[in-house]
Amino acid sequence: MVVKDAEGTIIMHPKKEQWGIPVIAGRKKMYPDLDYSSLEKMIEDQKKRKEGISHYYSYWWTNEERPRVQKISAYSPVQIGDSFWVVSAVIDYDDLYEPIAEGFLKMVCIFVGILLAAGIAVVLFGRVMRDMRRAVREINDLKELNEQLEKMHRSEQSIAHQQRLQIMGTMTGGIAHEFNNFLTPIMGYAELLMMELPEGSEEQDSAKEIYEASEKAKDVVRQISSLSRKNVETVYKNISIKKFMTRAERMMESVCTPLIHMESEFRVDDEMILGNATQLNQVLLNVCVNAVHAIGKNQGNIRISCHSEEKEKLAQGVIEKLSDVWKKYIHIQVKDNGCGMDKETLRQIFDPFFTTKKGGEGTGLGLALAEQIITSHKGYIYAESKKGEGSTFHIYLPVLDTEHMPQIVQNIPRKDYRIVVADDNAKVLQLLKKNFEKIGIQIQTCMKREELQKCLEQQQADVLVVDETMEDCSGVDFCMSLAGRYPDMLKLIIIDGVSREMAEARQKGIIDGYVEKPVSDTAILEAIRNCASRPV
Repeated sequence: MVVKDAEGTIIMHPKKEQWGIPVIAGRKKMYPDLDYSSLEKMIEDQKKRKEGISHYYSYWWTNEERPRVQKISAYSPVQIGDSFWVVSAVIDYDDLYEPIAEGFLKMVCIFVGILLAAGIAVVLFGRVMRDMRRAVREINDLKELNEQLEKMHRSEQSIAHQQRLQIMGTMTGGIAHEFNNFLTPIMGYAELLMMELPEGSEEQDSAKEIYEASEKAKDVVRQISSLSRKNVETVYKNISIKKFMTRAERMMESVCTPLIHMESEFRVDDEMILGNATQLNQVLLNVCVNAVHAIGKNQGNIRISCHSEEKEKLAQGVIEKLSDVWKKYIHIQVKDNGCGMDKETLRQIFDPFFTTKKGGEGTGLGLALAEQIITSHKGYIYAESKKGEGSTFHIYLPVLDTEHMPQIVQNIPRKDYRIVVADDNAKVLQLLKKNFEKIGIQIQTCMKREELQKCLEQQQADVLVVDETMEDCSGVDFCMSLAGRYPDMLKLIIIDGVSREMAEARQKGIIDGYVEKPVSDTAILEAIRNCASRPV
C-alpha cells in the first residue's frame, strides 16, 4: 500500500526509507540510468485525480538489484482539505498470474469431478425413481425455503435503501450548514454596505446585487436542507421518574414466567426527566425480555433498581460517554441470574441483527433499538455479564433540575437589550458584534461552552442566542441545562432549518424561539420581537 500527495511525493510506504521521496524526480536523482516512461504516465493520471487500474513497468526499489518488473496498481484519490492524496495498491504481475493459473487447475479438477458425479448420478437414477415421493416432498420444502430467501433479499434491499437515504440526508445537512456559514458574512456585509453607501450610487447598486444574489442562494440552501430534516415523530414530555418506574415494573412483570421472581428498589423522590414514556417503556421491556430468555425454563430472579447519582461520582468510563451539560443522572439497573454472556457476545449485543436466539425466535433489533432510544434521550446504556453468572444492564438518563416553564421577556426598550451570542464561527460573531454595536445594542460573543457559562454567571443577560451545532455542545442541550436558573432570559437557537425536534423544544419551553441561518442582527431582533409579542 502506497500513499502519495497531490504532487506525487510518497507519504506512506512499506519501507520508511521511501517516505518523503518524490516518485519521479526523487528516484531519477537516485537512479538516473533507469527507464521511467511507463511510471511517469501513471503518475500523471494520478495527479489529475483519476481513479483506475494501471499496468506498467517499474522496479522494486527496496531490492538492491532493482530488477525491472511488470506491476499492476489500483489507485484512487482521497479528498484531504483543499487538496487530495492518492492511495494505491501495487502487486507484481507474476504474483497475479500464478493464482490465476492455480485457479484454472482447480477449475479443471472441479469439472472432472462434476463429470464423475454426473456418471454416478446416471447409475443411481433408478434408485432416485424409487424415491420419487420423498423427492417431491423435498422439492416442496425447497420452494418454501426459496420464498423465504427472496423475502429476506427484499428486506435487505429495503434496509440498504434506507441506509442510502440516511447517508444522503446527513450529507445534505452538512452541505447546507457550511453554505449557511458562508452566506452569513456575505449577506451581513452587503447589508452594511447598502446602509453606508450613498443612495442610488453605483456602489450601492452593486452591494444590492450581492445581497439579492445571496438571498437566492439562501432559498436554494433551504431546499437542500429540507432533504436532511429528521423524521422525529416522538413528543418529549416532563416525566416523573418515580411514577414511570412504578408503571414500567408492572409492565415488566407481565412478560415474566411463573418461575421468575421480580424484585424492585426505587430510591427516587421528585426527580424529573425529559423524554418519551412510550419509547423508554420499550427499552425496559426489551431488556426484560432478554433477561427472561437468558433465564429460560429455570427458576430465576430479575432485580430492577433506580436511583439518582451525581455525574462526578460515576465511573470514568461512563462519564466519558455522557454529556457535560447535565450534572445529575438517573441510574436504572436491570439484573438477572440467567446464563450470562461471554466477552465476544457482550461486545456485539447492541449491533443491529445480532442475536443468539434460534432462527425465527429473535430479530436482533431489540437492544439496538434500545441503545438508539437512550442515545436520543441524551443518555447511555451498557451491560456487564459473565458466562454462567447472569447479566446487568445499566441505563443513565439526565435529570432535570425543575420543570421547564416558558418565560418571556417583554417590553424591553430596543437599545437596552443585553445579548449574548454563542457560535463556533468567528466570522459570524465578528459580523454580528459589528452590526449590533452600530445600532447601539450591547452584545457579548462566545465560542466555547465554558466561556458561555462564565459569561452568563458574570453578567445578567436578557437574550441568549446559541448555535445548535457548536463544536463542544448542542444549543438545545445547553438551554435545557439552564432550566430554572435564568427565568427572565430569552433563549434563541440558531438553526439550519426547522425540525420537529426544535418545534417540540420550543413548545415545551426549553427554548423561546429560533433564528434560521444565514443569521443577521435584523433576524435576531425580529425573533426577539416575535417572542415578546407571544402571550405567556
